[in-house]
Amino acid sequence: MRCVHKIVLIFCCIIAGILSLHFLGYEALAAEKASSWRPIYDLILRWINFGIIVFLVFKYLKTPIMNFLRGQKEKLAQEIKRLEDKKQGISANIEEILKTIDESEVRFTELKERIVRQGEKKKKVIIQTAQKQSKMMLEDAKRRIDTHFIQAKNKFKAEMIDKAIDLAMERLPKEITTEDNEKLTIEYLTLVK
Repeated sequence: MRCVHKIVLIFCCIIAGILSLHFLGYEALAAEKASSWRPIYDLILRWINFGIIVFLVFKYLKTPIMNFLRGQKEKLAQEIKRLEDKKQGISANIEEILKTIDESEVRFTELKERIVRQGEKKKKVIIQTAQKQSKMMLEDAKRRIDTHFIQAKNKFKAEMIDKAIDLAMERLPKEITTEDNEKLTIEYLTLVK
């Protein structure tokens, strides 16, 4: 309390000093003019008015000013306490968040390792499946090649037979005589019966 009283007293003295400098400075500038009794009279009345104002401020406004300052002090103390409590709450929240982050990093590491293991397993399965498919594709390709080879072989045989028949049909009529023709007819009729 005494500290607040001293602060108020110092504050009032500073205000009085500033006002006196203002009043005296104004008069000092007017010193070049012709002197008369009026400027001195105005200066004396200004000081008297200033003294009355200072007296009234100390007499009637001292208590309200002190109460106001005390109220401000209490408000500031409450605000500081509230901010300190809020700071502690935020610090606790930060600690919880940091703990959660550490836990989540551990979980993330475990999850990452599990995903890598699953990926390795899937990779092996995919490789095995691809190998099986490639074997099946190779076997299928071999079967197709064999089939095409057999078809080509059969086609070649058929063409050879057709060529041989065509060639025989060309040459046989020239080489078969009527006697040969009669013998063949008799043989055929004997076989058919």
